[in-house]
Amino acid sequence: MMEKIISQPSIDVVNPLLFSMGEDVMGFLNEVQLQYPEAISFASGRPDAKYFNIGQFSECLDYFVQHNVCEKGIEENIVLENLGQYNRTKGIINTEVAKYLFIDEFIKVNPEDILITVGAQEAIAIGITTLCDRENDVILVEDPAYIGITHFAKINDYKIESIPVIVNESSIKAIEDKILEHQEKGKKVKVVYVIPDFQNPTGNSMSLSNRHKLLALARLYDFVIFEDNAYGDFYYENEKLPTLKSLDENDTVIYLRSLSKTIYPSLRLCLMVVTQKVKVQGKIFALSDLMAKTKGYVTVNTPSIMQAMFGGLLLKNKFSLESLNAEKRTGMKEKRDQLLESLNHFFNKETQYWAENISWNLPAGGFFLILKVPFKVTKEDVIRCAEVNKVIFTPMSFFYMNEGGEKELRLAFSNVTKEEIINGVQRLSEFIKSKVKNQ
Repeated sequence: MMEKIISQPSIDVVNPLLFSMGEDVMGFLNEVQLQYPEAISFASGRPDAKYFNIGQFSECLDYFVQHNVCEKGIEENIVLENLGQYNRTKGIINTEVAKYLFIDEFIKVNPEDILITVGAQEAIAIGITTLCDRENDVILVEDPAYIGITHFAKINDYKIESIPVIVNESSIKAIEDKILEHQEKGKKVKVVYVIPDFQNPTGNSMSLSNRHKLLALARLYDFVIFEDNAYGDFYYENEKLPTLKSLDENDTVIYLRSLSKTIYPSLRLCLMVVTQKVKVQGKIFALSDLMAKTKGYVTVNTPSIMQAMFGGLLLKNKFSLESLNAEKRTGMKEKRDQLLESLNHFFNKETQYWAENISWNLPAGGFFLILKVPFKVTKEDVIRCAEVNKVIFTPMSFFYMNEGGEKELRLAFSNVTKEEIINGVQRLSEFIKSKVKNQ
């Protein structure tokens, strides 16, 4: 009897833009971390799991259920059934979230202008998809940048270009120059994406003056600012600066408030604030309604059970996360301080002559620090350092759209202990010493 030959399906064509982004650098780093599990990793910007308090999940969920039973008079079985069902595309905890945004972030918003999305990545996706025309619109992002937006735009064939990280007035001027350049070509800068608070990957914090200047520029040239706030709660030096959205008097900002670092990543929630009105074919629409329409064809709705858990957390804490974040902020500051102390010790220019041309920034918040070295950092360096010195870092060049960061590396201190920081920096100093001496 002849064996039946089963032929495999042939897929001759995939999206060619998948290959326009170059190598999968984040995949590369994940592979290195898996291959060398004993190495101390400064590569990942994950939050510290010791603050997750996952055991509180069911308690918060039950609190949300009982609130609906007691305050709204809904039978418990109906509340539970609703949580297991398809639900509102915009979300089911919008009223609670609006109170939180007002209390903690001074953002006044109608609950109907909030979308609860599946993380900031979905918010970015539906924001760009709803607003941008591939042929005529341009998206500007700070360079280096969070690769989630740059790679999404490239895969989906949106025009995306770089601007400098906004550190001074010349950075604002660079945005204006880019806008005028595209106007001459008949194109419009539609979106400018920024992380004002402790930017990933640089750790830069946009000054209050530059926040006002960026808002003024948005009014002048009629573009939308995507404000991504994942790290704003982790400020270590001065008081928390106001968000762009809290300063926004002309509805130029779409606010993306990620909860992955504040609560925990697997919650997969982002609070998207969209207060704009738009005119389409002579009719006025709430932009949040159009965003919801797009979301409905992406994820349908955000899981209600996860929303209920966060809603219960807000209800239990009177719609504020400040007290919950205080311990996390203190813990992250201690790690940052330990990293700075270790760098000062192991890269001491007075006792280590080879460290003369090595420097680093002093991040006022966030999870990252940038180390500058006198040689080009390669993927091979990452592998060798992990294999020989048992420590892993991220080359800054991984985050640039264009050239840049070749002699810099990013150290993430959020998911390592203070002891690991000391040992990791010592190991890193040995690797860098050998590179400098062998130049």
